[in-house]
Amino acid sequence: MIVKVLVENTAVSEEYGKVHGLCLYIETEKHKILFDLGPDKLFLENAEKMGVKIEDVDTVVISHGHYDHGGALGLFLQRNRRAKVYLHRRAFEKHFSKALCLYINIGLDESLAGNGQIVFTEGNLELDDELTILTDVKERELYPLSNSNLYMLDGRKKVRDDFSHEQSLLIREGEHRVLLAGCAHCGIVNILNKAKRDMGGDATHVIGGFHIWKDKSPETVRDLAQRLKVRDILYYTCHCTGQDNYALLREEMKEQIEYLPTGTTLKI
Repeated sequence: MIVKVLVENTAVSEEYGKVHGLCLYIETEKHKILFDLGPDKLFLENAEKMGVKIEDVDTVVISHGHYDHGGALGLFLQRNRRAKVYLHRRAFEKHFSKALCLYINIGLDESLAGNGQIVFTEGNLELDDELTILTDVKERELYPLSNSNLYMLDGRKKVRDDFSHEQSLLIREGEHRVLLAGCAHCGIVNILNKAKRDMGGDATHVIGGFHIWKDKSPETVRDLAQRLKVRDILYYTCHCTGQDNYALLREEMKEQIEYLPTGTTLKI
C-alpha cells in the first residue's frame, strides 16, 4: 500500500504548496483512493508533482462535512467523472466555526449534493473485501477539547456539533488493517474502539489528524499518548493534531508515531 500526502498544513519542502486541510492518495492492490480533498485546487497541483493521476481515482471518501476536507469536491467532480464519492448523509448540512460572537460557515457546497457520483452513507458500509466505511461513533472518552467552537444547525438553532456526519475508512490488505480518520472529531480512541468492535480486531496502522491543535493542556495530550501507545499500532498523524501537541505525543510515544506533511510518500 502506498500513501501520498497531497494536502496538509505543512510541507516537506518549498516544492509543494501547503494549506489548512487534508487530502491523502492511497493506492492498494485493487483501488486508487482519495481520502478527503482539501479546501481548493491544491490537491490537483500537488498530485501532478507527485505523479498521481486524478482521472484514475476510483473511490473518494470524505471524512466529514467541513470545507478543509471537502471544499475541493466540485473541482474533483469536474476532473473525474467515474469515481464514487462517499459522504455521510448529514455531510451537506450546515456547519459553523464560532469566533467570538460570529458563526462562520465551514460547510460544503450544498449544490453538489445531487451529483450522481455521490453515494450517501448511514451506518457502516462494506464496499468490498478491502474497504469498509465506519460511522456512528457514540463514545465520548478523551473527547477533543478543540471541538468546543464547532457548531451545526438543529432546526433553526445553532448547537454544538455532534459529528454524526463524521466517518472513517478501514483498509484491509494482507495482514495490515489501516484506519484513516480525517480529524477524529469523535476522538481517536473512540474511533479505534468502534473499529475494533465492528471489525473484530484492532487496526495495525492509523493515519489522520487527532483534532487536538487548540488543546493547551499538556496533561490531556500526554493522557491521550498513554492510551494510544499501549496498542500495537503505528500512528501517522497530521493536520489538526498541531505541531506543538505532536511534539508532546512524540515525546511519549517515540517511534510509534510520525508526522505526515504534504509531499510525503509512505509505504505500508
